[in-house]
Amino acid sequence: MQKKGTRVLLFILMIAIGASVGLAYGWLLKPAAAPQGADLPRLRSDFKTDLVLMAAEQFAETQDPLLALDELAKVEPKNPYSLLVNAINYAQGVGYQPEDLAKMQALIEAIDPAIYRQWEAGHTNGN
Repeated sequence: MQKKGTRVLLFILMIAIGASVGLAYGWLLKPAAAPQGADLPRLRSDFKTDLVLMAAEQFAETQDPLLALDELAKVEPKNPYSLLVNAINYAQGVGYQPEDLAKMQALIEAIDPAIYRQWEAGHTNGN
């Protein structure tokens, strides 16, 4: 009969071998792949709101509303302005931080009708 210490050592060794084989299989033979067909317009409202906040943070740095509209159009190609409005309403409803709401509000205030028409004209010409 084996000693208790030898059995414990073999047990730990087998666990280590099993974990190593499992990691090698997962990393080398079957690595994770990006999901197919997971486009941005299909995101949940909370994720869309987070993306709008990221665009608003970028706008706070660049002060370029056309660039912000381009970023929002990646999520809502047909009407990025409505995405912005919906995101602000959602953010207010779930209690986003006041400074985050202020950034999104600053972005919506920067997109006046003339800017929006300019952005639309740039996208109807194939840009």
